[in-house]
Amino acid sequence: MEHKPLPLIILAGSDPKPAELPDSGADLHPLKGYKGMALRIRGRPLVDLLVERLLASGSFDPIYIAGPARIYGPSRQGALVIDTDRNLGENVERGVAAVTERFGHGPLALTTCDILPSVEELHSLMEDYYRHAPLNFWFPVILAPDTTQQIGASFWKPRYRIAPKAGEPPCTLLPGHLIVADTGTLRLPLVYRIFELAYRSRNRSILYRLGLIVSHVFATLLVQDLQNVMALQRPAFTFTVLHNAVALALRLRKGVITSQELAERLDRIFVMYRHRRRHPERMGRLPLLHGLSLAKDIDTEEEAREMTDRFG
Repeated sequence: MEHKPLPLIILAGSDPKPAELPDSGADLHPLKGYKGMALRIRGRPLVDLLVERLLASGSFDPIYIAGPARIYGPSRQGALVIDTDRNLGENVERGVAAVTERFGHGPLALTTCDILPSVEELHSLMEDYYRHAPLNFWFPVILAPDTTQQIGASFWKPRYRIAPKAGEPPCTLLPGHLIVADTGTLRLPLVYRIFELAYRSRNRSILYRLGLIVSHVFATLLVQDLQNVMALQRPAFTFTVLHNAVALALRLRKGVITSQELAERLDRIFVMYRHRRRHPERMGRLPLLHGLSLAKDIDTEEEAREMTDRFG
């Protein structure tokens, strides 16, 4: 069955300084800079190969690169460049603004410039999205291989434990680097802020990330509730976001959360209350799927070398 391709944004800003790695990656050498252009396979920038594979999957079109035009040019073969070079949250905001200005609000895909997923895995994962659409958001989490040898140079990546269903044993998972979200349903300012904070604290513990995010968004939540009071609306924004964020983090840390509960709590955090009230049948979805090539983003010199050895 044919499906209408989704517009997609490749986040291609710079890592101004090397990422902090967990203790398991202490002996590795983190990368910085514009990885989409700096990493090359057979002489070609990684971002160009990524665009080719995204288009070949048949699920994405048009494709945009959110990154500085001085690095990527005004356009590249198969993709347009949205000129931005700020932190991740602001790059997402500028990318979403450019796409929604052209197409209006609706489903929009996001990925990063430092992966090289296979066309087959892209197609397989997106079939899950199309089977369950329309959705408020869709974020596949990737089933980790049984041994670290199968993960190769990405052995150090943080893993999470999520149960497929209540009463079932949890699976070990890696985050996928592909999201589809309906921009018309989301609390976009909150999304942009948490994207930036989550990226800043990547590879850190769940509790560290929770503390950083809560400490930086608490005042913003209170201001929103004050505005709700002035508009004669329920001042429940702060409680809803913090309650679900803390419960999500604690249950994820213990490995007792299910994929459905995780999706429901993210839905309450990020999806506008009026949309959830009008469309209770629509939800977010976090399926547990195979697709290792979407989990292996390139953060270190060792991972870059492994990829170039494999494809070059």
